[in-house]
Amino acid sequence: MKSNKYKFRNTLALLGFAILIVNAGCKKDGDNTENHLPIAYYSLAPARGDVNTPIGFNANTVTDHEDPVSSLEVRWDWNQDHIYDTPFSTDKIATHQYDAVGVYFPMMEVRDSKGMTDTIKKMVVIVSDLSNMPPDIPAYLTPPEWQTWMDQTIIFKWTCTDPENDPLTFDIWIGTSRTSLNLARGGITTFNLVDGEVQYETTLTGFRFDQDYFWQIGAKDTAGNYTVGLISKFSTRPANAGK
Repeated sequence: MKSNKYKFRNTLALLGFAILIVNAGCKKDGDNTENHLPIAYYSLAPARGDVNTPIGFNANTVTDHEDPVSSLEVRWDWNQDHIYDTPFSTDKIATHQYDAVGVYFPMMEVRDSKGMTDTIKKMVVIVSDLSNMPPDIPAYLTPPEWQTWMDQTIIFKWTCTDPENDPLTFDIWIGTSRTSLNLARGGITTFNLVDGEVQYETTLTGFRFDQDYFWQIGAKDTAGNYTVGLISKFSTRPANAGK
């Protein structure tokens, strides 16, 4: 039962983060008015490992309206530092081994015969101890899902536990769409004890008026495991409200 729970929690966490990080970017030649963009996609396994774990990448699922998959070229940026580590190639199978504990976002770019491109990134977690279980999925307290009429300064609160009771740090990701979340603050450890429950919190300011926002919490333990919560939405009030 422990193993099944672990697999379910990891699957949900990775799916949640996939929503956060699968941000497709595309580039189109201005003279290419009749050619469609290729569509970037890849799978990887395993999504969690240590420094001795080779990670396999498969981009055979890229597609294009005009070109066959065999002619599409791909290249890889293992650390998402916007410096590609491999040249464009029609070989869509790759392997990479990370040499340090951390959360990585390997990015793949696909290019068609007309030079049009699309990109996609996913998450790989490298830990120091594979026997250490990841944190549980963060549960949000405030703001509630679909909360409206929020001010420009917002207090975010959530709870989270760890199977081994490891100390936890948190990241908060914010964006104006589900696919454009960016790290707003990292290394959060502030908490209050409320009726015996540990409630973590952070305050962010500078939100624009009359705007929809999406947010997500990521929890990291001492082994480097990383678990994300679901993506939640709130909206800020109009600028002239209450005046």
